[in-house]
Amino acid sequence: MKFFAGIIPSEKIYDGILQIQNRFGDNRLEPHITIRPPVSPLNEGQWLNTIIKTAANLKPFAVELAGTGNFGKRVLFVSVNSDPLTELYHLLMPALKIFEPKEANKDAERFHPHMTLGRVWCGFTTEDFKNMKQLAEEFLSEGNRFFEARSIRIYHKPNPRGRYQPYKDIPLGG
Repeated sequence: MKFFAGIIPSEKIYDGILQIQNRFGDNRLEPHITIRPPVSPLNEGQWLNTIIKTAANLKPFAVELAGTGNFGKRVLFVSVNSDPLTELYHLLMPALKIFEPKEANKDAERFHPHMTLGRVWCGFTTEDFKNMKQLAEEFLSEGNRFFEARSIRIYHKPNPRGRYQPYKDIPLGG
């Protein structure tokens, strides 16, 4: 089974980003910041326990949404700034590595924290991106730039052709 780990924004930011997305289509996944991209762990139990132990040793931390950006013409996103988030990534990745296939770690070597607004393969158009970008910038300028990360959400994909679904929330600080 495939899993990935992410951070969910506060309810106000979550709802605002979701409303922007839903005006233009289906992004296929709730608003989140990916920490560990999708992987099929060799040992799911040990993989999850490693995340639980890592999270227990960390306190909730601040995350800043810094503006919009894009990956070419394929993806529109909200940029994320958070030194503790980057530290979490650098703690987690080496610890998870031993429970994952070697080839899976190539995909996870670069960390570019972001919250996806839309992806071309989900049906969003260039015009949608233009309008989403404007709405997102307005939303951020209204004081919706900061939230406190309080947990790590684990997602799983029980069916290879299905969608990722929330699986487990792991609180920071135990």
